[in-house]
Amino acid sequence: MASSSKEEKILEAAIAGIPRVAEAVASIPEEDRPRALDAVEGSYRQTVRDLGYEEGPVQSWVSAVMLRLQREVKEQVKLKMLETLHEEFEQAETGPDSNVRHG
Repeated sequence: MASSSKEEKILEAAIAGIPRVAEAVASIPEEDRPRALDAVEGSYRQTVRDLGYEEGPVQSWVSAVMLRLQREVKEQVKLKMLETLHEEFEQAETGPDSNVRHG
C-alpha cells in the first residue's frame, strides 16, 4: 500500500481531473459515451485497488466519483448544445441571406 500522503495526492489528482475527463467524454458521440464512462470507471477502480484499498471503500469512492463525473458530463453536453445553438443563431442573424434587420 502506498503512503497515506501519496494515496491522498493520487486520489485528489483523480478528482481534480474530473472536469477534463467530463469534457473529453462529452465531446464523443452520444452512443459511445456509456462505453467511455465504463472505461473511465474501470480505470478509477483499478487505481484505487492498486493503492491497496479493500473492495468496499473502492466501490464507495468510485461510485461517488462516477456520479460527479456523470453530472459534469451532462453539464458539458448542455453547454456544448447551447454554444452550438448560439453559433447557429448568430450565423442566421448575420448571414448573407438574413432577413433580420437591426435598428
